[in-house]
Amino acid sequence: MEGDADSGGGVNRLILAAGFLAAALCAPFGGAMADAEKLGRYPADPATVSISGISSGAFMANQVQIAHSAGIVGAGVVAGGPYGCAVAAVDSKGVQGGIATATGACMSAPSQLLSADDYAKRIKKFADAGWIDPVAGLTGQKLYAFTGKSDKVVNPAVVERGVAVYKALGVPASAIAFSDKTVNAGHSWVTLDKGNACDANATPYLDKCGYDQAQAVLKTIYGDTLQPRVAKPAGKFVEFDQTEFLPGGQAKPNGMWDTGMLYVPPGCEAGPGTACTLHVVLHGCLQSVQVLKDTFYKNIGMNEWADNNRILLLYPQARTVLVQDFPKPGVNDLSNINPQGCWNWFGYGYDNRFLFKDGKQVAAIWGMIQRVTGQ
Repeated sequence: MEGDADSGGGVNRLILAAGFLAAALCAPFGGAMADAEKLGRYPADPATVSISGISSGAFMANQVQIAHSAGIVGAGVVAGGPYGCAVAAVDSKGVQGGIATATGACMSAPSQLLSADDYAKRIKKFADAGWIDPVAGLTGQKLYAFTGKSDKVVNPAVVERGVAVYKALGVPASAIAFSDKTVNAGHSWVTLDKGNACDANATPYLDKCGYDQAQAVLKTIYGDTLQPRVAKPAGKFVEFDQTEFLPGGQAKPNGMWDTGMLYVPPGCEAGPGTACTLHVVLHGCLQSVQVLKDTFYKNIGMNEWADNNRILLLYPQARTVLVQDFPKPGVNDLSNINPQGCWNWFGYGYDNRFLFKDGKQVAAIWGMIQRVTGQ
């Protein structure tokens, strides 16, 4: 398979990683709560599974969607770019992520991006190798994409290129809803009335713009038949153990928190059946429970839409990875850290399969989906 050279190389990876580490020294740390339970089976129809995410969660959402296109019906990509955007090199064993590419081309320097056709060609090669599902599975999917007019973190052109890649892979324009700088939002999940000023680019990366992004995502994927949102969700949150979905139960070195959250609306309590829908929501960097506690998953507006529409909401959680989190010290530890608690879209944690079905986080999220849907 092809090889791409990361213009920054290993030195840039180390320098940028060290900078990230300095920014994260005061980040809170912890572990699973004692009352976390084993994730169970719920009455979710496996034919209606979808996924969305913000920033690093958007990159991970399209990784899960494209890797498992046969089992996903649609995705919401908020401030995220092309699948495999941060890949620096490809060989017969997998890919090498490039932090210089991630922070450059994929965030601030879109002139360095590949063409949409080149990204699509590479994705098709991955499919031909059996690393991801055949790309034909994407042609029947729905896509919601969003970039805010005031986003200073991920350049809008990066999101635009990501949408172009979907089109190059066969997703028809009629199946894509793209809010391209139509809202004066900063880098954020956008809400009706929760969070910072609309044009903010700051923690907790929730901006109130009078725009219901949760509704926009779900409407794009599931159609205009959504029932009205509720003012106060009446379902319950279930905290579940994520470690069982990771190799050897090792959450820290693989960048995942010990526990995740599942929102269960009325009528979708644990048990068999297909009366409900499952939607996966992925936070961005610095938005996991490790940093924000319940701020993200209780304030993005998704739960309000879940109750009347019987949508189970799965909120997997990422975490920081620092050098001390690796089981054994290694010379490349510093270039494999994740100090901002991002999802693995740039190849940290010594995972050269992070884009594919057997990538540690992709496999973990897919395992959760299969558990909930009884597959």
